[in-house]
Amino acid sequence: MLKIILIGLMFPILLLVGCALANDMLENGSEESDDTTDSTESTPEDIFNKPPDDSLDDLSDDSSDEEYEDTPDIDDDSEQDHENENNNEQYDIPSFGFIDAHADTITRALLRDPGARGLYINNTLDVDFSRLAEFGAPVQIFALWLSDRYVAAGFERTDYMIDFFIEEVAKHSDIIEIALDLEDIIRIAGEGKISAVLSIEGGEALMGKIENLDHFYERGVRIFAPVWNRENDLGFGQATGSSIGLKPFGIEVIQRMDELGMILDVSHLNEAGFWDAHNTSTRPYMASHSNAYSVMPHDRNLKDDQITAIVESGGLIGFNMFPAIIASGNRVTLNDVSAHFKHFFDIGAGDHIGLGCDLDGIPSMPAGFSDVSSLKMFGEFLTEEFGEERAFNVMEGNFYRFFKRYFDSGNIT
Repeated sequence: MLKIILIGLMFPILLLVGCALANDMLENGSEESDDTTDSTESTPEDIFNKPPDDSLDDLSDDSSDEEYEDTPDIDDDSEQDHENENNNEQYDIPSFGFIDAHADTITRALLRDPGARGLYINNTLDVDFSRLAEFGAPVQIFALWLSDRYVAAGFERTDYMIDFFIEEVAKHSDIIEIALDLEDIIRIAGEGKISAVLSIEGGEALMGKIENLDHFYERGVRIFAPVWNRENDLGFGQATGSSIGLKPFGIEVIQRMDELGMILDVSHLNEAGFWDAHNTSTRPYMASHSNAYSVMPHDRNLKDDQITAIVESGGLIGFNMFPAIIASGNRVTLNDVSAHFKHFFDIGAGDHIGLGCDLDGIPSMPAGFSDVSSLKMFGEFLTEEFGEERAFNVMEGNFYRFFKRYFDSGNIT
């Protein structure tokens, strides 16, 4: 009887304890469920999505940081960033995004109305500072070119173009600087900014005076092409049809360039002029925006013996995106582009080919390529076609190693 009484007294107590435990478990489970729900309500991509491109159209090129900001760093990308860092360590190269040897952006911008010449955000151009900044710390070589109307005042006009560009860079010095040598490029890249390198395309800027070469060197020009398509005091462009090579002044200019440490650019030289330049220069040189003649027989392209000469000199070739010198026909595709790169690789020039897109200097581009932003897609295309290492070298590695060996402040004498 006593056992029955004790069991009767304990039963309500056990029942109360069991209810309490069950209630506690339900509350804890609810809290865990709430945490999970909260963490999936929004993602970093939702919070930090960039506005559509057309939302930037109304911003002036003097936009403040408050008006336009880069997308904040996202933790989800940390693993990818680490992978990129490992790749750069593997190739012993700072992170650039790309290095491109030729853009006519300055000349094209100056064709615009004064109120539409800004280089920060300018949708009438293929290249502007804001789109370059999307790549992190790219190196863009900006060419100074003279149209026929300015040839008679080539020196003054080239000085004016440099003034214009320096002013544009000064407005946006938080994202871009002019680089004078490799040390500058490495420092600027380390600050996450764009490196701008100045080149002159066509010796008309010198107006027949060797001292003007020194003048432009002092103003920051580090790359010089003796001719464009036409004839000038230095030699003959490929469009002249001439079989005559460099003139005496052209030889003198290249010799002075060697003393200054300026990089010679042989794009646009006729074939005889190319060989005169090759035999005159004592330094490696580049063809900043030329393709393979064996793939597309056009006078602007390089024959295999010219490619071999550039390779043997330790020089570089920048691939040009102009459809007319990539392939024949009305629709040039990235497969046509790929044929040129395959040829460069096949003849042993794989470590001497990079980008020289000629943006803002060409009237059209291969299908699927629209402006400098397309280089992201192009890098992925090269990776799929030729593998990660070759793609990396084309996009930046080959030009960086060229600069590392030959792009210095020179020894001015």
